[in-house]
Amino acid sequence: MTPPAEVGADVSATTTTATYTVTGMTCAHCVAAVTEEITALEGVTAVEVELVVGGGSPVTVTAAAPPDAAAVRAAVQEAGYDLVGADR
Repeated sequence: MTPPAEVGADVSATTTTATYTVTGMTCAHCVAAVTEEITALEGVTAVEVELVVGGGSPVTVTAAAPPDAAAVRAAVQEAGYDLVGADR
């Protein structure tokens, strides 16, 4: 007897990533604030921040669909930082 198929399992689910540059972050608290704001955006499944003190920090956003750059910019600004250049 075979077990029933798992309901809701979608192995073909795809994700997309986009990398942005955020300035003004200087510590782990900054990283946490930016991560929290971007994670709250619809469809975002992961946020990775590489802190570069005194420079632009790469922020990689993984989502179910390409993230809206304006929404990412607004989230970063809500956290108190600046998104550099990426209105894609």
